[in-house]
Amino acid sequence: MLVDGAQVTGDFEVDLAKMYAIVLDGPRTSRLSRLRFWLFDYELHCVACYRFGRWATRLRTRNRLLGVLALGVYWFWNRRNIRVHHADIFRRADIGPGLLLMHRSGIIVGPAVVGSNCVLHQNVTIGQRIADGDQGLPTIGDDVWIGPGAVITGAITVGDGCTISAGTVLSKDVPPHSLVCGNPGRVIAKDYDNSNMINFVVPSGGRPS
Repeated sequence: MLVDGAQVTGDFEVDLAKMYAIVLDGPRTSRLSRLRFWLFDYELHCVACYRFGRWATRLRTRNRLLGVLALGVYWFWNRRNIRVHHADIFRRADIGPGLLLMHRSGIIVGPAVVGSNCVLHQNVTIGQRIADGDQGLPTIGDDVWIGPGAVITGAITVGDGCTISAGTVLSKDVPPHSLVCGNPGRVIAKDYDNSNMINFVVPSGGRPS
């Protein structure tokens, strides 16, 4: 798959290409700038930890010993992210390529399904609605922007291209391209264009191989 003129082969490479395009200067970024980015961009570290956990989980199905060792590394890495950055993206969450954390602090993602090009801001929670006995998890479509302090819980579906405004508490389905806000969350606009907020979209056609 070509992303911003560069050939990429995996979800994390797509994440990186998106970050380079938004934060740096795309494929023209110097090696020194990329090194500084790798060392000091903590949002990148949180995404890398999640992708490493996914890889370690797959590795365990092929080689139990190496997989367990890799999962041990992931566990310590993720615990550090929780303690230092207050971010926990569970390795069993199924998140498509092009994941972007605008602000890492307070992000909690359980084993939900999230599509491509998702943008998450600080203090977002995605998980079960335990208080109502709902053990189900959200399914979130492609190109969804989720603002600061949003809570998305339960066995609900959030359509492609939705925008979940800051502070929204959402526990029911919303159709594609909706602008959602409030507590409880409700649709306040249909056919809402969030392309400027997503900023950079991974080309359609499925995940890279």
